[in-house]
Amino acid sequence: MKRLFLSLAILAFTSLTIVSAQEGRRSKRGFSLPQELNLTSEQQQKVDSANNEFRAKISDLRSNSNISKEDRRTKIKELRREHRDAINNILTPEQQTKLKELQSKREKEMSMRGKRHDRQRELAIQYKKDLKDLNLTNEQKQQIRAINENYRTKSKELAIQHREDLNKIYTPEQQSKLRDIRKDFSKDKTPTYGSRKGIKLDNASVEKLNALKENYIKEKKAIEMSRIAPAAQKQKLSDLRENFRKERRQILADAQKEKANKQNTPA
Repeated sequence: MKRLFLSLAILAFTSLTIVSAQEGRRSKRGFSLPQELNLTSEQQQKVDSANNEFRAKISDLRSNSNISKEDRRTKIKELRREHRDAINNILTPEQQTKLKELQSKREKEMSMRGKRHDRQRELAIQYKKDLKDLNLTNEQKQQIRAINENYRTKSKELAIQHREDLNKIYTPEQQSKLRDIRKDFSKDKTPTYGSRKGIKLDNASVEKLNALKENYIKEKKAIEMSRIAPAAQKQKLSDLRENFRKERRQILADAQKEKANKQNTPA
């Protein structure tokens, strides 16, 4: 069982970087293991050698027109298994354990990203449904699209002009430091909500917001599935949206207040 988990971990970080035979494409970057494994120079050379050998075999197999698609698929699976075993034999027991830990962490992160994507997709679908209640004419839709496009263009121009005006005030040293700050900020993966993009939310607040969204979606679906009069249903949905926004604003306000209190508390 331990060997199985390790093989799966290696598969995620190595062989899965090459796409399936059905897609007919190859990975351009090879199969690099995580830097956290701290491979020695000798190990890295062995990994590179195993990767090169694997790529060469895959290339030869795909260029062989005398083999059926099913046989090619079976052979690719065999080559991947051989490749996993080769990588496994290069790693120390400690590195093997570390690789499994990294794989577990990566799977959790991918799961969280998937959940966030699903929530965003549901909200986007709901937003489109809500817009239909406006019963816009085609002419109105075209006018709105034109206004939105014009707004986006002007927003980009204003953002550029805003930054140029600020740079006229900053010294070269301050500009350099500001660029570093922006780089660090862009790497921050802390979720943000609404217009408060500059506020880092604590985990408790994020969980409250996520729970609030999930509850909102469930209640909304329940109302939409109910057999009440259209006017009453519309009113219930309106009340639900208003309560959702009110509770969301309260959570954000509490988070901001808590952050301010911590900053003002002497160390």
